[in-house]
Amino acid sequence: MIWMNLPREYQEGRFVILPISYEKDLTFGEGTSKGAVAIIEASKHLEYYDCRFDVEAFEDGISVMDELSLCEKSPEEMVSVVSETVANKKDKFIISLGGDHAVTIGIVKGLEQNHEFSIIQFDAHADFRDSWNGSSLNHACVSRQISKKHSLLNIGVRSMDIDEKRLMEQEENVHVIKAYEFDIEKVKEILPKLKEKIYITIDVDAFDPSFIRNTGTPEPGGLTWNHVIATLERIFKTKTVIGADIVEFAPKHDYEGEAYALAKLAYVMLGLSKKFNK
Repeated sequence: MIWMNLPREYQEGRFVILPISYEKDLTFGEGTSKGAVAIIEASKHLEYYDCRFDVEAFEDGISVMDELSLCEKSPEEMVSVVSETVANKKDKFIISLGGDHAVTIGIVKGLEQNHEFSIIQFDAHADFRDSWNGSSLNHACVSRQISKKHSLLNIGVRSMDIDEKRLMEQEENVHVIKAYEFDIEKVKEILPKLKEKIYITIDVDAFDPSFIRNTGTPEPGGLTWNHVIATLERIFKTKTVIGADIVEFAPKHDYEGEAYALAKLAYVMLGLSKKFNK
């Protein structure tokens, strides 16, 4: 697979796209294992130039790794494979695409071998359960797991269990900006409380279903494109972002436009990295 159908001379460099095919013990819709390929296929239609940020990220080179096909792996095996893969690319800026949100647990574990960092998560759900379907490595437990070693800002939340609410209120290192209370000023207030290095994880259900509906649990009342892009701009301007992922895209019905939007989202983050973090 080739990102944006780039010429060969731009298919290696600073940026890496890591496609991951994985979904396990889902709570509602299926298909996240196919998300990465759909996004990469859509990327061929992107413009090289980002007019909003006046940058051409492709100039730094964008490679695509072989897809990690992990649907038959146990959660523990998935975390191990993803962690090792990410740790071995310590000098690269990686954007992982696809899989259900549990893959983020493996990515974070891999980054821990080379960095100290905080995490910013865009998500409709708190994901703060201790376990789900008998596993603490389930997508419903992501925030709970990654916040054990890292301060966390979760943006866009609008669905949670009462026990999750109580658990989060007990954690000083966990910050939440609910979708219906979103304000960029709140983001600015919390960012200084986080470490200089930041990892970004984007569950696409953070977006409103009017924009992204091909996802496992499309919660109403979500963030807009401009909410997310303005927040990302602020993060990259004030922090050093060490990588990102885009998860939970489940291409099933009339998904091509959404796949294109998510390809552009990935490319925007590469552009912001080139512009502000190089």
